[in-house]
Amino acid sequence: MFDLLQRLTKAPGLYRGRGDGMESGPFIARIQVTPIVRGRAVVLDYEAFSDSHGLQHVEHTVLTAGEGGRLELHVACLELPGVVRFLEVRPGVFSAYDGPMPAKILMTIPSEASLTYGWWWSRDDAEPREQSRAEVRRTA
Repeated sequence: MFDLLQRLTKAPGLYRGRGDGMESGPFIARIQVTPIVRGRAVVLDYEAFSDSHGLQHVEHTVLTAGEGGRLELHVACLELPGVVRFLEVRPGVFSAYDGPMPAKILMTIPSEASLTYGWWWSRDDAEPREQSRAEVRRTA
């Protein structure tokens, strides 16, 4: 279960790339990955920008192991009501938060220098579906 945390701890730096989504449209993504507390957690600072909409998304997230041993994302962004905890339900799939709409985050590390980060949600009681996904590569 700690594979994602361990891999990100070993691959810190600035990741840049492109993204797209049903609500966001095409965007440029930037994710800064910073291990903290001797690798027990990783901070992800994520920004999405487009020429037509400017700065679309700003997110500060902490990935860490929770008390029960499962990985957790603690997410702060303007779209959520404060800091929200997402629990890992399968490798790289974080969901199960009690909020105004069903949501989950999918994160993968396809290779040593790349990362995908996707937001899924639904505005009704339907199953969440992908709304935006960034595909980024480590640049620094």
